[in-house]
Amino acid sequence: MFLVLLGYGFKTEAQQENNYFPPPVIPVEIIASRAFGTIQIDGKLDETDWANAPEISDFYRVEPLQGGTYNYKTTVKILFDDRNLYVGVFCEDSLGSKGYQVQDLRRDFLPNENEVFGIQIDAQNTKQYAVSFQTTPYSNQLDLQNFNDNNSDFDWNALWTVRTQRVENGYYAEFAIPFKTIRYDKPEAGKHVSWGITFYRLARRDFEKTVFPTIPQSLSQYRMTYAAKLIGLEVPTPAANIRIEPYSLYQFDENKSGNSLTDKNNNLKVGGDAKWVISPMLF
Repeated sequence: MFLVLLGYGFKTEAQQENNYFPPPVIPVEIIASRAFGTIQIDGKLDETDWANAPEISDFYRVEPLQGGTYNYKTTVKILFDDRNLYVGVFCEDSLGSKGYQVQDLRRDFLPNENEVFGIQIDAQNTKQYAVSFQTTPYSNQLDLQNFNDNNSDFDWNALWTVRTQRVENGYYAEFAIPFKTIRYDKPEAGKHVSWGITFYRLARRDFEKTVFPTIPQSLSQYRMTYAAKLIGLEVPTPAANIRIEPYSLYQFDENKSGNSLTDKNNNLKVGGDAKWVISPMLF
């Protein structure tokens, strides 16, 4: 009995070691195509440019088991124009809306508790840093910064748009990420640029998580040393980014003594927050 248990323990350790593999020497390349028409962000992906864009569908399962066949197919296409990077996604699910598990519709929702698709971008090719844009089948947004797959800043809020469409066999997601939202180095004249990029999907009902490109189960979609190389981009020269967010606050107070009104306040306050990113190296 002792020998059997010893052998079993040795086999388990070997299996765990095989779950890890090093980053590729030459990363997978995927292509961003220029959009020649107007892309309307409505979650339908019905423009001609989407039909002509190359598909990315060879995802890799990391949960609940690493490798093997997965149940939920995901297809991604990438476009760009002079202002935005566009990502179009179709997440298959045979149950449609009946299958999605979405706990809330907040901005900056908890990703592990929801059906979610996410994009991670390392535009400066540091291999240590990524910005992530994520959504659920109901178009709510999560954005964050991640540092070396260890620390995430969920307080980072960026300017971007996503819309989804739920259909009988899954859901579509259409992202528009302005280039001014992403920090990247100044491009050389006449040359395309390349960025590091990963995708992931969590089908929460079965907790099936798939990633692109291939990343070990022991790491996450934020480990950009495994990132694919997004090529074909033509990006504008980075410039100072100014963002203004107006807001209004209404305060109502009423004090009574018995049935008598003693004090009443109605105050409306209007203000705004401004953010000025003076360098493409800053967020």
